[in-house]
Amino acid sequence: MSTLIFGLDIISMSLGLLITFLAILFFRRHRHYRLPPGPGWIPLVGNLREFTSDPDLRIPLRRLQKKYGDIYTLYLGPIPTIVVCGYDAIREIFIKRGKEFSDRPAPILPTILLNGGKGVTSVSGDIWKNQRKFILVTLRNFGFGRFKLEEKIQTEVKLFLSEIDNLNQTPFQMMAPIQTSVGNVISHLVFGCHFSHNDPRFKKMMDAFDSFLHYFSSGKLMTFMPILRFVPGDFFGVKNIAKKMQVVKYFVNELIEEHEKKFDEENIENFIDAFISEMNKQNDGGNHIFTKEYLVAIIMDLFLAGTETSSTTVTWASFYLATRHDIQSRIFEEIKSNVGTERLPSLQDKQSLVYTEAFIMEVLRMSNIVIFSIPHAPVTDVWIRGFHVPKGMQMFPNISSVLSDPAVWGDPEIFRPERFVSEEGTLLHPDEFIPFFTGRRNCLGESLARMELFLFISALVQRFEIMPPEGTTLDIKDVDGIFGGTHAPKPFYIRAISRHAEEMI
Repeated sequence: MSTLIFGLDIISMSLGLLITFLAILFFRRHRHYRLPPGPGWIPLVGNLREFTSDPDLRIPLRRLQKKYGDIYTLYLGPIPTIVVCGYDAIREIFIKRGKEFSDRPAPILPTILLNGGKGVTSVSGDIWKNQRKFILVTLRNFGFGRFKLEEKIQTEVKLFLSEIDNLNQTPFQMMAPIQTSVGNVISHLVFGCHFSHNDPRFKKMMDAFDSFLHYFSSGKLMTFMPILRFVPGDFFGVKNIAKKMQVVKYFVNELIEEHEKKFDEENIENFIDAFISEMNKQNDGGNHIFTKEYLVAIIMDLFLAGTETSSTTVTWASFYLATRHDIQSRIFEEIKSNVGTERLPSLQDKQSLVYTEAFIMEVLRMSNIVIFSIPHAPVTDVWIRGFHVPKGMQMFPNISSVLSDPAVWGDPEIFRPERFVSEEGTLLHPDEFIPFFTGRRNCLGESLARMELFLFISALVQRFEIMPPEGTTLDIKDVDGIFGGTHAPKPFYIRAISRHAEEMI
């Protein structure tokens, strides 16, 4: 047992002193800069006390925006962070001046555990540009964001519907089947294969990603302090998460080695093959980004970004379908009238399924899956609206402040798909609708996510009536409020009742 001094063990005291010392050093280093205003902070915990009174992260963020304006400074632990709120400020900084703010800050603990700071979401400068260009070109060759990929998604949609049908109206949680189905879409692109819903390796990988996201909730001090992973023991639970991510990396490495053994330069079928081909071309012994280490990091990024947002959105959609039967009926009638029930809806049906698309957009807006965009940083010292911000300082674009702005939406607290439908019956695309963020570093998987959401949700409503479990009701107060890597609903159950025989696929 550690020696106690004033009721604290030596490790805790030493850690606290180290954090305080580092915070003071950081403050002194940047005190000559004129940062935006913000609340007073404590060296060890920063402004984390601002977020202890309400589990809904968005509420204190709104309070701080109202008090300090659209650009203010928070200390997350010892790390000074600039929060950018409102569409005008986000547009000014990350679109009009996007090149100046396209870097990433020093990696925080989640990115270190996920990809070692080497994934496309974590790197900056030429490494980021080259990685992003290669990823987009390669995935587009395999149908990413195009109709060419639809066939693979539809395969997963059919398996998804079959899994739900086999439940025979038994109450279930949506996250499990949709997460595996969406994950398999990425598997087709990256690995060139499909995993069954019961595959233990694939299930372990998806469970690890889920644990990773739920662990790093916004209020955890260690999220912003990579040094804590070196603390003896596992007081913070970091090492447990690190072990789970190592299991995922081991699985990914196994698959990469399988591809290396059967690699054929004349037969490039998936992302790993394409990356191996590029590794072979650039194998000159120099330092470059085409290494196995970078490949593993990119795959980790693609899986996390390509599964969590879409699966969480479909889960939220199932909640709104179960609680708003009037909206669900309108979606079904639109699908029945324009597509029928003899085939699945396709991407070519999008233009005629305006209300269905509006529903998906409202789910994205209302559920606000991503509260903050991944942190940005200025590439050099900059001035923002009279404030002097140093190179590399962490900046969080507050997406929630835009999607829930009363000045933009009028009644943002009301779930109302009609807000995205014009008087002429066409789909509206407001500039302020930025669930995937905007600018130079917007979400890499946005086009894929939009395809998946349309195909999975429209097919779900076409095939099933989504209801709460018999004898129960669902309320937003009961499911809202898990703020981890994404804003996910608390676990809830629904029933899926097959449509009448003449209406079934």
